[in-house]
Amino acid sequence: MASLIETPRSFRARSEFYHQLGALQQAGIGVAQSLQQTAPPNQRDRQHVREIIDRLNAGETFSESLESRESWLPTFDRMMIQAGETGGRLDDTFRILSDHYAQRSALIRDVLMRLAYPVFILHFIILMPGLISYGASLLGGGDVGFVGAFLSSLLTLGALYAAVFLLLYLGQANRGFTLRYWLEKLWHRVPMFGPALKELKLSRLSFALYALLNAGVNIREAWENAANASGSPWLATSVRAWLPELDRGLLPSEALKLRNDLPTTFRDLYASGEVSGQLDDSLERLAKLYHEEGTRHLKSAAGVATGLVYGAVVIAVAFIVIRFWMNYYNSALNAF
Repeated sequence: MASLIETPRSFRARSEFYHQLGALQQAGIGVAQSLQQTAPPNQRDRQHVREIIDRLNAGETFSESLESRESWLPTFDRMMIQAGETGGRLDDTFRILSDHYAQRSALIRDVLMRLAYPVFILHFIILMPGLISYGASLLGGGDVGFVGAFLSSLLTLGALYAAVFLLLYLGQANRGFTLRYWLEKLWHRVPMFGPALKELKLSRLSFALYALLNAGVNIREAWENAANASGSPWLATSVRAWLPELDRGLLPSEALKLRNDLPTTFRDLYASGEVSGQLDDSLERLAKLYHEEGTRHLKSAAGVATGLVYGAVVIAVAFIVIRFWMNYYNSALNAF
């Protein structure tokens, strides 16, 4: 299921895959038979499913058949499945995984929708000089061709597309950790967008913790794998720094109090849930809280970005129009 660049569509396909498996498990159908009745989205996934079915029929457990599938299923998924299979709760595990990827798909789609208008305006700004040049050539009988008028703009767009693609590619969770760590530090310094991204990653951390603990994973492994599943090198580094404290007998809430990496709200709500025995509720609340806050701040940042880009368009258009008419009148005066 892993792809060159993860998209809302790929996350949605993974969510549907787990939803089908969960529904079939609830109906009492075995894992091998459930896999036979699913509809993987592409040939590569279907090949993996066929190989897994063969290994299941040979006597392996589901989690054993996934041990060599690192390039297909993330570590988080495989650990969830192993814990769910051990605890006899595979149907609940598939439901949680389905919800997890559906949430990620919806979030990315919402972000892309919010940024669609600023991106459209940016394209308009870049193409505007070509439009003006080509239009002036047609009106004035010039010899500037279509390709010549737009060549500079197309090269600029090509460079921007290449840069965006490279950033998305390098930012994927299966790329180099060090590189993603420094890219994330740069993103966090972007006004408004940085805090929003931090909150969304905290939401994913909370949800992953909730899912792993409900699947029966012990607290240490749950924290370590939830931090990795968050897709944030910042969170993974932070959690890794205090995990040895758990081996010395400290609770996660006590270890968190010794550091200031995570927000006070997160640490306080987690501690209250741990003390009261309602950690599941606290983690669900944290996931919802940071998801809503991150989405709200992201929408505000997208609105501000739209306003800035729109203002840049107005200035650019005014500059281009003034320059066009000044050149036109200068040419007319020279001809006169």
